Amino acid sequence: MTTRPSLLPLTLVLGGVLALSACTASPEPAAETATPSPSPSPTTTATISPSPEVSPTATPDVAPVVYTSCDDVITPAFRQTVSDNGWVGWNMVGREIGHSPFDRFPQGAPTGQLSCRFGAGPEVATDNVIDLAWAPIDATTAAAAQRALEAEGFQRVDTSDAVQWGMRSDDGSAKDDDGWGETYSFSGSEVRWAVVRSQLDLLQPPA
Repeated sequence: MTTRPSLLPLTLVLGGVLALSACTASPEPAAETATPSPSPSPTTTATISPSPEVSPTATPDVAPVVYTSCDDVITPAFRQTVSDNGWVGWNMVGREIGHSPFDRFPQGAPTGQLSCRFGAGPEVATDNVIDLAWAPIDATTAAAAQRALEAEGFQRVDTSDAVQWGMRSDDGSAKDDDGWGETYSFSGSEVRWAVVRSQLDLLQPPA
């Protein structure tokens, strides 16, 4: 009868080797703890609200235009027409007879206004005249003036360089070919006026 060798010694040897390996193995480096990056702040989508201002405001780095005479406020072409007609231009502010279209503004006519009449002369009784007006104006006064014009029935007309408020003339009042009568034009730091809208082109272009 053959005797089978015992497996016990081999098992003990292997167990000892494994135990020794476990004791001598280098410990694995601890996993680095990641520093959490700050979460980005949520982006707030701005809601564009209508501006309370109803007219453009002056550009801060552009000096406002200042005119001191009726000859300066009109275009060179119209100035030549005035000369060819033998006309003159004069400021009617402070005169008993004349027009002052900015007097209807809630804060009154701006200081420095020019309410100009072009014709044969201030002492000549004639209806053959052209009336134009110009004045410097600040944003607050311009906004109040435009609200007042709207309340009176003036209609808003937006152009590339101004906000205009004109009165449609359906009766016998003066009007241009498009039916527009008295019109105010607000641009930057100035306001203009003409008896009919098309005559605003006789004034110097907005700065």
